[in-house]
Amino acid sequence: GALLIIGDDGYEQISSDEDGIADLERETFKYPSFDIEYTAEDLARVPPVTYDPFDRELGPLLYFSCPYKTTFETEVAKLRDQDLDKENTGAAETSVKLTELLELYQEERGAKWVTALEEIPSLTVKGLSYLQIKDPNQDYVSQLVDWTMQSLNLQMALRQPIALNVRQLKAGTKLVSSLVECGTRGITGLLRAGVINSLFELLFADHVSSSLKLNAFKALDSVISMTEGMETFLKCGLEAHEKSGYQRLLELILLDQTVRVVTAGSAILQKCHFYEILSEVKKMADLLAENPPLPNHAESEQDSDAVLERGNQEYENDVEAPMDMDNLLESSSMSEGEVEKLISLLDEILHLMETAPHTMIQPPVKSFPTTARITGPPERDDPFPVLFRYLHNHHFLESVTLLLSNPITNVHPGVLQSIRDILRFLVQSQKGLLFFLSEYEATNLLVRAFCQFSDPDQEEGLQTDGASDEAFPLWLLHSTQTLQCISELFCHFQRCTATDETDHSDLLGTLHNLYLITFNPVGRSAVAHVFSLEKNLQSLITLMEFYSKEALGDSKSKKSVAYNYACILVLLVVQSSSDVQMLEQYSAVLLKLCKADENNTKLQELGKWLEPLKTLRFEINCIPNLIEYIKQNIDTLMTQDGVGLPTALRVLCHIACPPPPVEGQQKDLKWNLAVIQLFSSEGMDTFIRVLQKLNSILIQPWRLHVNMGTTLHRVTTISMARCTLTLLKTMLTELLRGGSFEFKDMRVPSALISLHMLLCSIPLSGRLDSDEQKIQNDIVDILLTFTQGVNEKLTISEETLANNTWSLMLKEVLTSILRIPEGFFSGLILLSELLPLPLPMQTTQVIEPHDISVALNTRKLWSMHLHVQAKLLQEIVRSFSGSTCQPIQHMLRRICVQLCDLASPTALLIMRTVLDLLVEDLQSSPEDKEKQYTGQTTRLLALLDALASHKACKLAILHLINGTVKGDEKYAEVFQELLSLMRAAGDNVVHQQCAEYLASILQSLCDQDIALILPSSSESTLSELEQLSNSLPSKELMASICDSLMETLANAESSYNCLLTCIRTMMFLTEHDYGFYHLKSSLRKHGGALQTVLKRVVSSFSKDPGELASSFLDFMRQILNSDMLGCCGDDGSLVEVDGTHPARTLGLTTAELKYQLQNKEEAPENLLLELEKLVLERSKEDDSLESLLDNVVGLRQMLESAGDPCPLSEQDVEPVLPSPESLQNLFNNRSMLLRGSLEPSFLHEG
Repeated sequence: GALLIIGDDGYEQISSDEDGIADLERETFKYPSFDIEYTAEDLARVPPVTYDPFDRELGPLLYFSCPYKTTFETEVAKLRDQDLDKENTGAAETSVKLTELLELYQEERGAKWVTALEEIPSLTVKGLSYLQIKDPNQDYVSQLVDWTMQSLNLQMALRQPIALNVRQLKAGTKLVSSLVECGTRGITGLLRAGVINSLFELLFADHVSSSLKLNAFKALDSVISMTEGMETFLKCGLEAHEKSGYQRLLELILLDQTVRVVTAGSAILQKCHFYEILSEVKKMADLLAENPPLPNHAESEQDSDAVLERGNQEYENDVEAPMDMDNLLESSSMSEGEVEKLISLLDEILHLMETAPHTMIQPPVKSFPTTARITGPPERDDPFPVLFRYLHNHHFLESVTLLLSNPITNVHPGVLQSIRDILRFLVQSQKGLLFFLSEYEATNLLVRAFCQFSDPDQEEGLQTDGASDEAFPLWLLHSTQTLQCISELFCHFQRCTATDETDHSDLLGTLHNLYLITFNPVGRSAVAHVFSLEKNLQSLITLMEFYSKEALGDSKSKKSVAYNYACILVLLVVQSSSDVQMLEQYSAVLLKLCKADENNTKLQELGKWLEPLKTLRFEINCIPNLIEYIKQNIDTLMTQDGVGLPTALRVLCHIACPPPPVEGQQKDLKWNLAVIQLFSSEGMDTFIRVLQKLNSILIQPWRLHVNMGTTLHRVTTISMARCTLTLLKTMLTELLRGGSFEFKDMRVPSALISLHMLLCSIPLSGRLDSDEQKIQNDIVDILLTFTQGVNEKLTISEETLANNTWSLMLKEVLTSILRIPEGFFSGLILLSELLPLPLPMQTTQVIEPHDISVALNTRKLWSMHLHVQAKLLQEIVRSFSGSTCQPIQHMLRRICVQLCDLASPTALLIMRTVLDLLVEDLQSSPEDKEKQYTGQTTRLLALLDALASHKACKLAILHLINGTVKGDEKYAEVFQELLSLMRAAGDNVVHQQCAEYLASILQSLCDQDIALILPSSSESTLSELEQLSNSLPSKELMASICDSLMETLANAESSYNCLLTCIRTMMFLTEHDYGFYHLKSSLRKHGGALQTVLKRVVSSFSKDPGELASSFLDFMRQILNSDMLGCCGDDGSLVEVDGTHPARTLGLTTAELKYQLQNKEEAPENLLLELEKLVLERSKEDDSLESLLDNVVGLRQMLESAGDPCPLSEQDVEPVLPSPESLQNLFNNRSMLLRGSLEPSFLHEG
C-alpha cells in the first residue's frame, strides 16, 4: 500500500512502496560528498578508470603460434630463440636418426628403403628444423625430394614385390604431405620435380584402389595447401595443349569414380574456388587503390599505401557526410554491377568458410560419406590454417580496410554487411582471433576504419539486428585486445617462476586492463567470449592456483591484488558466457579452488554458479541429474541461491541441442538420443515451469517500466530465456516433425506469449537488440513447430481443423491479443511474425517449382486454419480499427495485408470487416440530420487507403464494391456514398481529410500496376485487355469514379492534396483507351472542370511548390493525341511504364483541349502567359523550375497555333473489357517471384 507522509507545508506526499520492487537486487551505491579541490598534478597521478580501446594498439603475437604457419615454421622460430647445445636433446636425436637413414640407403631401393620411407614423415619436422639452424649449408631437402619422386614412380613401384609396391606408393604420398610443410625449399623442390604430374599419373592409372587414390588426394591437398603449390596447380602449362591441374582434376572427377574419390576431389576444388575468389577481391581492391574516386576528395593525392599507413588520429576525424551513391559510382572506376559482384564474392567467401569443416577436408581412408552417423570421432582435419594462409597471402585484411576507407564501397550497406559477416565469423573462433593478432598492423587499421560506422544514424538502411551490428567493430576491438592480454599473461608465467614477487607490475597492468574492458557491456561480452575459447581460461586458473592459500599461505593470498583480479574475472566469465565447453575442462579445478578459500566472497559466489557441475560428466547420461537439479531449485530462480540454474540450463543446451546444420555436414544421431533422454526425464514439463516462473518474476518490474536491473541480472535473464527456448525448440521440432504426434499442451504457447511481451515488445532503445531479436525468433520458431504436425493429405473436416495443434496454437495467440491492454502490441507483433510475408517473393536466384508449390500450399493451409478463427480475426480488426496509437495502427495494417495476401477467403473476410465498419460509421447519424464526419471516419478511411495500395486487398475491395454477389449490395451503396463525400468536401477539416483519403483510395483502385498477376511476370499469359479487366473497376464503377474526379476538380473548396491526387489518378487512367474513354465522357458532362483547375493553379502558384502546376500540365499533354505532341518538338511522349502497357489510340486535339480550358471571360493562352511570368520570376531563384517553364511555354504555343476551339467529338467507340476472372482464380495464378536484390517495401513500412 502507499504511505501518506505529511510534508512541512501541510500537504500529503504519496510514497509508494512499489519502488522497492524496482530495485530487484540492484546494487545501491552511496556516493560520498567531496569538497576538496584537485589540482591538475593530483589528477595526473590517478590511474585511469575508464578504458579507451583506441589508446591501445595491438602488438606482435606473443606466446601463441601463428594460425597459418606450419608446425615446421613454428619449430624453426622456437629453435632460433634457444641455445641448441644446451637444450633440445629430442630434436638433436631426431635429426641424427634422419641423417643416418638418408646416408644408409643411398643406393638400395628394396624393402628396407620402403621401411625407411615410412619412418621419415615422423622425423621431418623436428629433424629438418634442427638441421636447418645447426647446419644451414647442408641440403637434405633435395635428397628427400628425390626419394619422394622415386617412391611415387609407378613403373618403379611395379618392379617391387606385391604388397611392397603399394606400401612404397603410400609412403611416397605421406612423404609429400610432410615435405611440403618444410619451408619453401620443400615445396619448390617438389614442384620443380613435377610432383603434381606424378600424383595425377597415380590417380589416372588403371586398377588403382580407392584407398591409394585417397592417399594421393591427401598428398595433392597438401601441395595446394601451400600458396606456391596452388599457383602452380591453377596455372596452365607452357605449351598450348597442356592443361592446368584444376582442369585435369575436373576430368578425373567426371570419369566414373567411387563416391569417396569424388568427395576427396571436390574438397580440393572447393579450396581452388576459395583461392580464386580471394584473388578476385584483391584485384578489385587494387583497382580502387590505383584509381581513387572524386578528385575533390581529401585523400585523392595519396596513393593506396599511404591511405593504409596513415596515422590513427586521421581516422578519427574521417567520418564524412554520406555521399550520393549514384554520383560516387559515376565518378569512380567501379560500376554498380561491380559493387554487386564484390558483395556476392564476399558472401561466397563467408559461405565457403562456414562449410569448410565439412566440404574442404579429405575423407578418412576408413570412413564412408553417409548422410548420418551415430558414433565416430569428430571431424578429423582442420581446413582453417590453410584458409588463413590464403587470406594472408592475398592481404585480405588490407583489402577489407581499403573497402571500408573508400567512399565508393563504404557507403554501400551491402558491402558493409558482407564484411561485417566475414569478420564476425572469424572472431567466433580462437584461430580466427589469432589470425587478427598475427596480422596486427592490418588489424589496427581495419578496426579504426570500421569503427567509423558505429554511428547508429548510418545504420538505418540495414534491416538486421542493428544494436549488435553497430557494436560489432567495438566487440572486434575488445576481443582482439582481450586475447592480447591473455597472451601477455601466459608469457608472464613462462618468464616468472619466483614466488617472492606476487604482484608484478606488468601482470597487474594486464589484469587491470582486462578488468576495465568489462565495465562496458560490449567489452564484458567480448571478455567472456574470448576466455571461453580453447584453453584461455587456464591463464587465470594458473594465476589463482599460484596465489591460492595452499601455495602461498593465507595472509599472502588475501593481500594479492592479482589473485583478486583473477577471481573477479573468472566469476564474470562463468556468469556471462553461454559457451560452457570450457567448464567441461575446468569446473573440477575451479570447484577445488572455491573449496580451498572459503573467505573469498567472489569464489563462494563462483561455487554457487558451478554447483550443478559437481561430479558431473558432460555426456547424455547426465541429462536426468541436471533436470532433477532444476526441478529442486526452481523456486530459487533469479535469486542469489538460484544462480546454479542458468549453468544447468546452459550445460543441457550444450549436451542436447545440435548446432545449426551446415551444408555438407553429416547428421549426428547422438542428438536424437539426447532428445529422447530429455523427454524421458520430464524435460518438457520442467522447461515450461522455468518459463512460467521467469515470467512471474519479470512481470512486476516490467509493469513499472523498470529496466532489467544490473548487467548481471539482464545477462542471467536473457541466458535463461534463450537456453530454455532452445531446449523446447529442439524437443518440439523432433516430436512434431513427422506429423504422427499431436501436442496439445497449451501452456507452451501461453508461456511464450507472456515471455515475448516481457522481453520483446518494448525495447528500451526503440528496437530489439541482438539478444532480444534472437529470443523473438526462437519464440516464433517454437510456435511454428505447431504447424509442422498438420498433414494436408489427411481428410480435413471442420472439426479436425478446429482441434489440431495448429488451430489450438493460433487460437491461443489470437485470444491473447485482446486479453489485456498491455499485451495488445506484443500480440500483434507475434501474429505478424507468424504469418507468411506477402507475395511476390523477392529473390536473387531461381527458386525450384517444388519450393514454390510448398510455399503456396503453406499459404492455403494458413488460410484454412485462420478461417476457423474468423470471429476472433474480425474482433481484432474491429477493436483496433479506431486506435489512435501509431504503432498499433501500423501493426494492424501490416497484419491485414498479410492476412489478405494468403488466399481469397481471408482477403474477403478482412475487407468485409473493414467495409462493414465504414457502413456502420456512415449510418450512425439520424437520417434527418446532415452526416457529421468524425475522427473515427478518418481513421477507417486511412486504414482502407493503406490496404487498397496492396494488390490482394485492392482486388477484394473491387470484388465487394461491384455488389454483384448477394449480400454485398451494401458495399456498392457505401462506395457511392463515399464518392459523394469526396465531391462535396467543404471547409470542414475532418471532411477534407476524409476526401484526401478517398482520393488516394481511388488512385490505388485505378492503378493497373496494383494487380495480382503482373504483366511483366513469367506467369502472365493474359492479353492487355484481360489484364485491365482484372485490375481496374468495372465500367459502371469507372464512370462514377471519373464523374467524381471531375466534380472534385470543379469544386473550388477541394484541398490542394486532394486535387493533386485526383490529377495523378487521371494520369493513370489516360494510359489506356478504357480509362481515357470514361474520362472523356465525364469531361463532356463537366465542361468547366479543367478550366477551374487552371485558374486555381495560376492564382495559388505563389503558395504552391510547383507540384500541382507540373502535374496538371503533364496531364494536359498526356490527353492530347500523340501526333499533336510531335509537332511541338518536345520529347513528351505517352508515359509507358516499363514497356508493358498497351499504347493508347484515343486522344484530344489541341482545339478540343482549348475548348475545355476557356470560358467567356478569359482565353487559356492569357492564363498560361500569366503562369509563365510567375514561373519565370521564381525560376531565377530555383533552377528546378526550368522544366516547368518549358512545359508552360510549350502548351501556350500549341494552344495559340490551334485555331478555333471546338467541343469534344462524340464518335469514340467504347472499349469493352472481357469479364474479370474470379478472385480465387486470380489468387491461384498470381505472380509468385520478383527477381532483384531489394528488400520488400512491406518490411520498411511505417
